[in-house]
Amino acid sequence: MKYIKYFETIEEYQTWMSIEENADEVFKSEEKMCVDGVIISHTYKDFENPIAIGDTQ
Repeated sequence: MKYIKYFETIEEYQTWMSIEENADEVFKSEEKMCVDGVIISHTYKDFENPIAIGDTQ
């Protein structure tokens, strides 16, 4: 199940993510985080079609 965990500050988020077990769980579950109003999504998945800076299509 994907869910959102809330952090008031980036420092609180960094402290929590610095614990290896927490970070591992987030990446495996693709948990979403809200840090000071910004939603962060963590995943091991590669981008489908990455575009390098400066590339044109």
